[in-house]
Amino acid sequence: MEYFLDMKFEDISYNAIVHVTIIITVRSEIDAESIKDQLLAAFKRKEVIIINMSFYRIFEDTEWRESIIRYHEFSLKMATAKIEIDRFYLDNPNQSKSLCENLIEKLFQGEKATAFIGHKFNIPVRVIDKVTKNIILDEFYYFSIEQLISIS
Repeated sequence: MEYFLDMKFEDISYNAIVHVTIIITVRSEIDAESIKDQLLAAFKRKEVIIINMSFYRIFEDTEWRESIIRYHEFSLKMATAKIEIDRFYLDNPNQSKSLCENLIEKLFQGEKATAFIGHKFNIPVRVIDKVTKNIILDEFYYFSIEQLISIS
């Protein structure tokens, strides 16, 4: 199963608008919702302002699928920078806290305070200065989030 995430958010630290599109491949609807919730929580931890977000299932052999793929390819061509998504696997993470905060909390509670490092993704995005509307290039823009994935 494939899902399409289309999101625009305001990165307050750069005073910029960021447009990101991602195609996500999953095994089930539950996995898709889980990934969406993890990513949304990660963006909220960075205190960005989400302007709009769409999350759609891409069905096989339809005009809808072809349209989504074309739109995604267009978005990739218009990309001016990248964001990093670092994936970490740990027991029952609190999605409102960072990786560090989760591990410190587990340590003080006497639980296993370890996380497994997952694959890092560099996602192409379009970044535009909010005031001047000029594009912001990769060498001037850095943004990363931690996707916290439960292993239990």
